[in-house]
Amino acid sequence: MKNARFVSLKVKITIGIILICFLIGLMSILSVNRIATTIVDKEYGDKAEQIAKAMVSVVDPKDIDEINDAVMQVWEKVGADNVVPSSEWGSDEWNAYMANYEGIEDLPVFVKVRNVFREYQDIFNVDCIYVINYKTALKQGIYVIDGAPDEDACPPGCVDSFEDGIWPDENNPVVPATITNEDVYGWLVTAGYPIIYEGKVLGCMSVDISMNDIKAKERDYVVTITLVIIILTLLIIGLSLWYVNKNIIKPVAMLSDTAKNYCSESTDVVHHAFEKLQIATHDEISQLLSSMKQMETDMNTNITSLVDTKVALKETEEKASNLQALSEKDALTGIRNKRAYDCEVQQLETDLADGFNEFGLAMIDLNFLKRTNDTYGHEKGNISIRKLCVLVCEVFEHSPVFRIGGDEFIVVLKNRDYRGVDRLIEDFNNHLNALQNDDTLQPWEKISAAIGYARFDKTVDKTVEDVFKRADKAMYDRKTAMKAERKD
Repeated sequence: MKNARFVSLKVKITIGIILICFLIGLMSILSVNRIATTIVDKEYGDKAEQIAKAMVSVVDPKDIDEINDAVMQVWEKVGADNVVPSSEWGSDEWNAYMANYEGIEDLPVFVKVRNVFREYQDIFNVDCIYVINYKTALKQGIYVIDGAPDEDACPPGCVDSFEDGIWPDENNPVVPATITNEDVYGWLVTAGYPIIYEGKVLGCMSVDISMNDIKAKERDYVVTITLVIIILTLLIIGLSLWYVNKNIIKPVAMLSDTAKNYCSESTDVVHHAFEKLQIATHDEISQLLSSMKQMETDMNTNITSLVDTKVALKETEEKASNLQALSEKDALTGIRNKRAYDCEVQQLETDLADGFNEFGLAMIDLNFLKRTNDTYGHEKGNISIRKLCVLVCEVFEHSPVFRIGGDEFIVVLKNRDYRGVDRLIEDFNNHLNALQNDDTLQPWEKISAAIGYARFDKTVDKTVEDVFKRADKAMYDRKTAMKAERKD
């Protein structure tokens, strides 16, 4: 199974903080933009509706009725199907169509009302106040009078034809404030209020207010607020990362590094790594450190106990080893005893089972030990035993030597001693002869001994005991021969 890629806690928290702050910042920017737009749109919409309603109460509806009659008589005469909409403004067809309405702008009542409109346009600081007669079923709006400057004003009879839009009807002749953004006029809010005379709706008193300046200011405001929010967001991110790094990341990293290096040190000594840490976050991390310190204290107690146990165990093992050595050591000569030889035999039996059979046994027996003890005392007899032991160990220096009885020694022949046993026995006998002929020695130092050996022979031997018996017999044969030589 493939190990998942490691992502540090610092990276995860950093990404989380940035995403959260980014989302909050984005939502704040969108909210500010939405709130600013809503406030501006409502303020200008309410203003347009209020001015339209106020203008209805200012003008004389009788004057509007007179102008409306003059315009609609021409419109009806031309016919709704033959009108040329304002979208054709300036074309020959449109000029020809508008020629039907010549003379209306020269009417005294028209000039009077238009001057009132222009006066109030200046008072209310709006772009245009005008009256339009909506034919909702035909999707046409016929301009009755327009207070805009001459170069911008829609002449009486000018028709706007719309496929879509908010149109007043008989049940609801009010045109609510509508905000548009067109290529020609830019941002514009329009509202209309009906002009009623003698129970008849003459038209809709309409007001256009340009919102280009306020929209530009709105954009500047939103841009400024956006920059402020971005700066605040970055500042919040920085402060959040600093706070998280100080109170979470660094403490956790300290705990992690301490734990990581904790076991890299010796495991059998007392540690104080967590005890030295100082983390004062007063939260779960502090609680975790307290738990780690308690764990460290418990571990130190256990380590101390284990070390004490280990020391005691080592001392016990040393004592047991010493006792074992003493139990396998001959007190008189210092070499291994009969018990050690029995252990060696067990190992030889194991080696035989594994196919190793290149070994032999040499038996050595000290002559005249009883006579020495009786004549010179047991202390002198012990000197004879130790002297024989030294000689055997020097001659068979590459093989283990055991004292298996009062005057009996046995050598386990291996390696070069096994291969050169005949020469070694000859050397042994020569050393004995030299001792016998040395007149400087005391009688108990002129030791005499019989030696015999046997190599393992798989044709006749099955066990180590078989080899032992043949070596013991060879030794006694040698002892017999030595007695015969002395009689001669």
